[in-house]
Formats: sequence, C-alpha cells, structure tokens
Amino acid sequence: MFAAENRAFLNRVFTEHSSHDLALAREISDRHLRDLGFLFPTLPTHFRLDRTTLDELHSATARLVSAHRKVMRHVCSSLSTAELAATFRIPEAMAGHIHWQWMTEGTALARADIIPTESGYAFCELNTFSGVGGGECQHSARLHAELLGLPAAGASPFLDLARHYLTQCTRLGLDRLVILDSVRHSRRGYGRDQPLVDFLRIMAPDLDVVYCNETSYRAQWLRAPHARRILVHRLITFADTDDDGAFLKAVDDSGATVSCMFEAELGMHRKWFSLLCDPDLHHLLDPEEVETLRRHVPMTFDLAPDILDDVLASRGDYVFKHSYTYGGDGVLIGAEHSAPALRARFVADGVETWTCQRMVEASTLELPVADGPSAEEAGHRKTVEFDFVLGVYAYGDRTNGALVRGSADSKVVNASRGAISWAFAD
Repeated sequence: MFAAENRAFLNRVFTEHSSHDLALAREISDRHLRDLGFLFPTLPTHFRLDRTTLDELHSATARLVSAHRKVMRHVCSSLSTAELAATFRIPEAMAGHIHWQWMTEGTALARADIIPTESGYAFCELNTFSGVGGGECQHSARLHAELLGLPAAGASPFLDLARHYLTQCTRLGLDRLVILDSVRHSRRGYGRDQPLVDFLRIMAPDLDVVYCNETSYRAQWLRAPHARRILVHRLITFADTDDDGAFLKAVDDSGATVSCMFEAELGMHRKWFSLLCDPDLHHLLDPEEVETLRRHVPMTFDLAPDILDDVLASRGDYVFKHSYTYGGDGVLIGAEHSAPALRARFVADGVETWTCQRMVEASTLELPVADGPSAEEAGHRKTVEFDFVLGVYAYGDRTNGALVRGSADSKVVNASRGAISWAFAD
C-alpha cells in the first residue's frame, strides 16, 4: 500500500542524503516547477508506487471511465437541453454546447482522484477534462529524484497527451494546435502546459503550436478556412471564463476541433458517482465495471429533504459534495461541521444539489518540515502528519506515475489546500 511502501522509502531518502543535498534538490526542482508557471506549494520529496499497483489503478480508472460514459449516455439520451440543465442544475449556456459523441467514441482524457487507505484505494472523483492539471509535477519530481541519484521511471503525462493530439492531427489533416487559456485562469497558478508545447514542437516541427488566451486568439482563426485546420486544447473550464463560455462556444462553432466542450464539466458533476452507485443502473455495465465500483468507489448518494435529518445525525460518516464544482470547492467533511451549520448550507444551496459520499480514512505519512537551520544541522527534523490523494491520468491505454497531493491542515486535499509532488513507478 502507498503509505507502507513510502514509509520505508522516505526513511532511506532522509537518512541517506545530507540536509544540504535534500535542500538543494528541492530548491532546484521547485524553481523548475515555478518556471513552468505552476505556483502551488510542493511536498518535500517525491514518492514511490509499485508497478503492479499502478497498473491495477490504471485498469480500474479505465473501467471507471467506461462505466461513467455508459451511464452518462443512458441518462442523457432522452433529455433536452432545458431538461438536462434542470436535472443537473447547470447553466443552460453550458447544457447547450455538449458534444454527445464523447460518450461513444474517441480516446478518454481523464484523471481519477484516489484516496490511498491502509487496506486499498478509494476513487473519490473523476475529472473528465483535457486540461486537468498537475502534470508539471512529474517534471519537477523527476528532477528532484535525479539530483539525489534516485530512479524515476515513467513518461510524462504531457508526452502521452502529445502523442494523442499528434494522432488526431494526422488523422484529421490539421496543421495548427492552439493551447487555449483564459486571462482569469492564467492568474491562478495552474501552469500553461509548457511541457505539452515543448513535446509537440520537438515531435512535430511542422505543426504550428500556439499558446494564447481569449484576448490573443487571432480573429482569422474563427473563420472557416483557418478554423478547420485547428485543434484546440482546452486549459479552461466554464468557471474559468468571464462570458459564460461564449468565446469557447465561438471557437467550437467556427469549425475548429476542440479537445472537449461542456460535456467535460457535465461529466465532472458529483451526481454521477451517485448514479454509478445505483444498482438499478448496473445492468448497463460489464461485470468487471460493477466489481470496480464495488471495490473502489465509496457509497455515494444524492441528498434529499426526506433523508436530511438522518444524514445530519450521522454526518461524521460522510463527505458532502456540491453539484458540478471541482478543484476541492464545495466539499465539506461532515465531522468538521455542526448539524445546524450543514443544514443551513444545504438549504441555502438547495438540498438536492448536494451528494453524500461515505467517508474513508486516508492512510497518512509523516513528512519533515524545516524547523530552523540549527535543527537541520543537528539532524533534528520536525515531522507533520499528512493526508494524501493520488491522481492517475488516463490517456487511452498509456500509463505513467501518479500525481500526489498532500495536506497537513485539511482532509479536503487538493493543490490549492495543500502541496503537490509525484509518485514514480518502480
């Protein structure tokens, strides 16, 4: 298991290397990450994940993505735009620009968020979005490992993504790839996918690779002769726009090939985990997919007024998640809030917009934190206990390591509420 394996690994890392070497490796790898535009705090080391476990998690992620698509296709097949917006309580502007073919064809671009426990791995979220973040951490963590003389096997998720896009460009006859950001998103420190740009330019020197936002996207690219030659890699979600997605819709309407539209946001809605846990829908799935849900997905269900009192009475057993928010927003740990406070929040938002997921206890690791230069020199390192969430990327059948996010302050673990690193496969 993740914690048990890394306790032994981290003990070797911090006992076999000097404080000077550890500090230098972290400083250089952190600087590299900042140079890539990724500005969130980092964990003090990289991690390990045995190859068998990673392969199992990747296979489980693929089965979860497949089950998710099947349930989405079934539920949405008979809904109009207005009905879809009402059922999932999403803006009609979002519901009106969904590519339904995503549910039946094409390579999945996703990242599963996974809680490592002492007895296994629990899948808590599925991010079905081409621009899901964190891949830069593989590059900085690899540098950290190399500076300490440690192995770091596995390819960058950006290399896998570059291969996927080059295949698409060749198949569709496209000669320009635009990495589309927004002014709002670029200020938040999630990076600009620079490794993807670098891989594409090295692997396909004749492909015009451009990074831009809604203010620098060229006007002529919105006209059909130019648009039909463009593949757009979305870095931004609907929430990262200031115009209710209007510019994204204009790009899509122009005839450009867009990596995904708002089916991605719909797919990240928390309601899908409730539906995946509904046994009445399991006839849609293969036996292996049902077993993956049973083994890896904590029981999840929609909150409703008639069960609110009972759920609040046992709130310590649940994590509460709000509608289609993501990135750690709209997540409340039941044990950390009073029943009156939770009731007030649920009623204000609409009780039916919340889901309840069975709380699982993450396995923890103690990591060193600096306690002053003199303490470091004397060999005394203060340690703090961290909770973790892993992120396994699914770009078709390609596999690599896993994003690691850890927090010593909150059980809601993500980049904005904790720190980040990478786990390399043995």
